[in-house]
Amino acid sequence: MANVCSEKPDVFRYIAEPNGVESRCIFCKIGDGRVKPGGKSSPTELVFENERIVAFHDIVPGAKLHILIIPKQHLKNCWALSQELLDEMDAVADEILKDHGASDTPTKRFFIRPPLNSVYHVHMHVMILPITDPIWSLRRIGFESPWFHITPDDLRRHNDKL
Repeated sequence: MANVCSEKPDVFRYIAEPNGVESRCIFCKIGDGRVKPGGKSSPTELVFENERIVAFHDIVPGAKLHILIIPKQHLKNCWALSQELLDEMDAVADEILKDHGASDTPTKRFFIRPPLNSVYHVHMHVMILPITDPIWSLRRIGFESPWFHITPDDLRRHNDKL
């Protein structure tokens, strides 16, 4: 059997979750320290880390500042988040934005709505605007349209209805 650490991590771009996703999850590997964010070509350090969460710069930033916040535990999407973990991730976003002087600057934070995840490990996008992706970019449409993303507050409202 191959060593999981030596296998190339997958970044998934599928509607349905592939088999064995957790064993190849790039965010699990970043969360437990096996892989540095940024990849081999431009590895970077974590922006934040505690016992449950890490944060790092998006490898292809779509805004002036674009950070991803992930739980170290593998959770496939935002519907799997506990209220406690959601609140903790939101507090980390507040701290990161404060550290980057975003008190008077437009910001955005959200999760991509399942099943449109690019990586099957929940991740919160935290941005200081403006969005820098081209106007025709599908990713930009996802970042700007509530049809494709859900904010932490909207997720809380959804969870309260359950």
